[in-house]
Amino acid sequence: RDVVKRAKAEMAGCQSISFGDLEACAETFDVICNTVPAEVVTASVLKKIRKDALILDLASKPGGIDWETAQKLGRRVVWALSLPGKTAPVTAGEIIAKTILHILEERRTADA
Repeated sequence: RDVVKRAKAEMAGCQSISFGDLEACAETFDVICNTVPAEVVTASVLKKIRKDALILDLASKPGGIDWETAQKLGRRVVWALSLPGKTAPVTAGEIIAKTILHILEERRTADA
């Protein structure tokens, strides 16, 4: 959703797309790395993902992948929910704090 963050991801060699384009592009992915703690990799997306693709879910609980459909379709999914908070809690906390402050600033600007 954040254009600056998407640009940074692309500068790092990652492909970044909007959620609305996820299903249309799904069959081209080798790896999907999800950090959104809401279901964004839905059954319709999972059906289009290649069988040899890897899906990595790093989001906080409940994760962002339709677990039941992924299992039924035999998709390769690494469930590493909340991994950043478990392995680097201070850094993860700092990032969350910065994100919250950024959101509050955006809302304050929008209300002005």
